[in-house]
Amino acid sequence: MQVFTEWLRDHHADVAEDTEQFVARVLQAASRDLDWEVRAQGLELALVFLAQTLGQPSARCPYAVAAPQATPPGPLAQVLRALSRVRLFEFAFRALFDCDRLVAQKSCDLLLFLRAQATPSGGLQEAEGSPDVVPVEAALQRWQAGEQGEPLGDLEPEAVLAVLRSLDLEGLRGALAESSDHVEKSPQSLLQDMLATVGVRGENQADCY
Repeated sequence: MQVFTEWLRDHHADVAEDTEQFVARVLQAASRDLDWEVRAQGLELALVFLAQTLGQPSARCPYAVAAPQATPPGPLAQVLRALSRVRLFEFAFRALFDCDRLVAQKSCDLLLFLRAQATPSGGLQEAEGSPDVVPVEAALQRWQAGEQGEPLGDLEPEAVLAVLRSLDLEGLRGALAESSDHVEKSPQSLLQDMLATVGVRGENQADCY
């Protein structure tokens, strides 16, 4: 997974040919992997792709003293659609409820970074009326309850922003920072590590979601 991240960061020829397809395939594979480190590395790759799509040489910390510059409305909408096409939102939202704390922390940081880029001046114009966020919120509730749920599919930029604004990401980040490693060492997490060690990858395998 680290190799894939380096390929993306260095614009490797195999990646540059179709970057979105490459990222989508890697994130799909990472989401199905039982090893929490693979899922965490998948979020690292997602952050690199996000920074590149925003036109930044590297991802800036969203909690830096200097506020990030707002992205113009057009480019921001294009960025959000690109992230939706590679299923980055589904990967990150699912990871918020991962049974390993470090994975959830990385997901929270990624979404906070994205929200910081999108909200300083309301860069993306609000759509007329309220965006339909019901399917996304329903999926989040199912994932939080440990259910698989249906894929989110393509999301409209307005719906993405509405969901990002509605989530208490700061509160979740604080709760994760204060928690101990008991989440990482829970029976579900240990089961994942054991199954990954013996190479169980069957279609009917149980996982922690």
